[in-house]
Amino acid sequence: MKNYSTLFCMLLLFCIFIKVTAKSYDDQNFICADEIGPVLEFFVPKFTENSFKKDIIFKLFEKENRNKYIKKKGIIEKKSSPIDNTYFHYDVNYISNEIKNKSLKFEFFPPTTAMFQIEGSQFLNLVCWQRNLIN
Repeated sequence: MKNYSTLFCMLLLFCIFIKVTAKSYDDQNFICADEIGPVLEFFVPKFTENSFKKDIIFKLFEKENRNKYIKKKGIIEKKSSPIDNTYFHYDVNYISNEIKNKSLKFEFFPPTTAMFQIEGSQFLNLVCWQRNLIN
């Protein structure tokens, strides 16, 4: 019985002092699609400890022809829960000139989900995957 209690105490101390950190999706390219085809393609930049907002350029694919896209500028923000820093998600906000300056946004919950919204409408659920770029 003494061996079990010693083992339990050692395991408990190990769990207390281990630091759990979130997996980083920084510096990776993702593509997100609905049931028809691609909707977004974007690059998650490398964030530093002091900087959680960065400018990005991403592709927004046309609804009628998913082979065509326009490049958009936006601001990506890396966020975590106030009580749990073991998981990060990303918010991207931008203004669309084509839709009368309406604000649009998407939220990326790595590695597989994005939510796309046009000013107050319901979120469109997208599936995402990492895209390896070949230079």
